[in-house]
Amino acid sequence: MRRNPMAGSASITSHTMYDDLHMKLLYLENRVAFARLFFPTEAKLAMDIAHAAPTPEFAGLAASKGSDGNLRGDDLDETPIMQNIRLRSRMEALMKTVEMGRRYFPNCSEVLDKFMEDDLPDLFYHEKGTPDEQRIKRTRFMELKEDVQGAFIRDKAEINPTNC
Repeated sequence: MRRNPMAGSASITSHTMYDDLHMKLLYLENRVAFARLFFPTEAKLAMDIAHAAPTPEFAGLAASKGSDGNLRGDDLDETPIMQNIRLRSRMEALMKTVEMGRRYFPNCSEVLDKFMEDDLPDLFYHEKGTPDEQRIKRTRFMELKEDVQGAFIRDKAEINPTNC
């Protein structure tokens, strides 16, 4: 009996692709969640255009738990193929949402890009660290709020230049 030498690496590749899918999905969920936080009306519009549901389906394990903390029944009955289809569908809807946001609100998207790259990890823990670190993080958060306001004003002016 001959063994297929690619069989072992195929499962590794499959597992790696599965992890990659989850990382992309988590990034997109976070990006859309922050867009909804910073630009609620614009994010809702982009999500409506993309036909993306506003509730996150994959923002970690907590999203897949019921109110009593137990896994939902549909998660237990779902086959890996169906789960993959559901996650890919969600990822496509989120990618379309991000694409719509970039298209219609380029300045807001630029602020979100910078935030996701530079500030996201630090701002989650703005209450931790030395008093100086906390002050710096709060200052950066205030700067971010100003950047968000400015981006929104620029996008609004570009969309409707006669009203601004």
